[in-house]
This record gives sequence, C-alpha cells and structure tokens, in this order.
Amino acid sequence: MSIWGILAVDLDGTVVRRGLEIRRSDREALQEALRQGLLPVVATGRRPATSRRFAHDLGLALSPLISCDGALVIGPGGEEWVAREVPREVVRTAAILCEEHGVGVGFSTKERLYVQPGTLRLHPWRHIWRRGALRSPGKLRRALWDIVERTVVQGRFDADAAPPVYKIDLFGPGAAEARDWLLRAVQGVQETAPVGALEIVVQGVDKSSGIEVLLGHYGLAWQDVIAIGNDWNDARMIERAGYGVAMGDAPQSIRARAAFVTGSIKEGGVAAAVERYLEEWLPHVRDRL
Repeated sequence: MSIWGILAVDLDGTVVRRGLEIRRSDREALQEALRQGLLPVVATGRRPATSRRFAHDLGLALSPLISCDGALVIGPGGEEWVAREVPREVVRTAAILCEEHGVGVGFSTKERLYVQPGTLRLHPWRHIWRRGALRSPGKLRRALWDIVERTVVQGRFDADAAPPVYKIDLFGPGAAEARDWLLRAVQGVQETAPVGALEIVVQGVDKSSGIEVLLGHYGLAWQDVIAIGNDWNDARMIERAGYGVAMGDAPQSIRARAAFVTGSIKEGGVAAAVERYLEEWLPHVRDRL
C-alpha cells in the first residue's frame, strides 16, 4: 500500500480520556485514514511499553511509534530507529538533587517509570477507582498497565546500574525549583514544554524530531503531515505539520498555532479532524505526489 502522508496523534487528552477510555469513532477514523494511505502514528510522552499497548487498542499495532516525547522512535517490528538517551551524569545529578531536597522525580526507561522512594505513592485500588476503570474491561486493562509499569526504587536511583533513561519527570512540591537547579547544573538537556508537567529530555528532542525520522524513512515532507494534539509538548509538531490540528480544549496558545481547531476529546475531535482532512486535504496531497 502506498503511503501518502503521516497522521501523528497524541494519546492523553487527544484519543485517550482521563478515564483511559478510547472512543470508537476515533479508532475507526484512524483505521479509515490507514485505508486511504495515511500512516497513523502515536506520538506521546508515555514510555514505549504503555504507548505500544494503547496503539494496539487503537488498531495501530503495526505502525511506528514515537514515545518519550520523541526520544525514542520505534519501527513497526520493534526495532529502534532513534534512541536519544539522557546522559548518565544528568540522571545521576537529578537523582541526587531531588533526593536531597525531597522533590519527586521519575526516570522513564523503555519499559518502566522508576520513581525515587517516598516521592510517589500509587495506591492500586484508588488509582483504578479514580480512573473509573471498573466500568469496562478495556479501561480496567489500561489502568492495570499503569500500575504494573511503575516501579518504586528502594534507595537512591543508581544511574550506572539502571537501564538507559530517556526522560526525567519532576513533580510535586518544589518541582519547578528542582528544574531550575538541574538545568543550571547540567548541559545538553531541555524541557519538553514551558508550562505544565516538568519533563526533561535531551536537547533537540521533541515529537517533531520523531516525525522527522519517519519522514526520512518514508520519503515524505512536512506538508504531508497531519498532527493532532492538545498540549504544549504537541506545539512544535502542530506548527510544522502541513495540517496541524489542536483539540478544542487545548490552551489558547496551542490553538493559535494550529491550521484547524477541532472539537474536544469528549466531542470526538480526532474523528472530526481526520474526516475533514480526508475530504479536503488528502486529494491535494495525492495530486502533488
């Protein structure tokens, strides 16, 4: 099948609701895009383990994957196309600084989120109840994924013994100050967004850098991309895409960067945006190619 373009879609807040629900209309829209020659690709801040499982629920198990906000790009067969590891000295410094100041910190590897002791207490049944996961088997399964793939490290995080880290998450009281300490103490890393969640990756990494890898692989250009997201870590891919889409409940600054503002996740915004693209834009892309 010929690939005419890339459809990059964020997960949380875009196709996955707070209760871990996935709308049937969004799933069907992504499948229709694939039939029409668009390659749907999940582009997320989540780790590969959980994002691959969400992609499976969306019917995208055989698509490439952009995870850890672009630090990892994984091919359809599980092969790593790009792996931008946070330097060990940065991980080590973050672990020490945050432990000394009692700040929550997590380290994302390919498989798990490792969290310093005492900084995050995940209560399984409370988590399941808060997610409303008992309402459907699919939501319960996704809530269990979240629980199983979080490991609380006993003692200081050992950067030298741990698997490669691709993203650092700071959370809770003092997180903003910890971010400032860390960025002053090390070089070669950046925040994924200027506001909201405090997440740190290697400099030059974001979801758009992940899409660049796919464009090179499939011989496409940014004008062949439709990108859909709802938050600051989606801003760059929305700006660069030929058809950048912001969800209706995205921050105003994100909506201002988009070519089209669709409905919120509750309104099936992804399905509406994909339908519009297939009707109005894809014919022009095909004509040009």
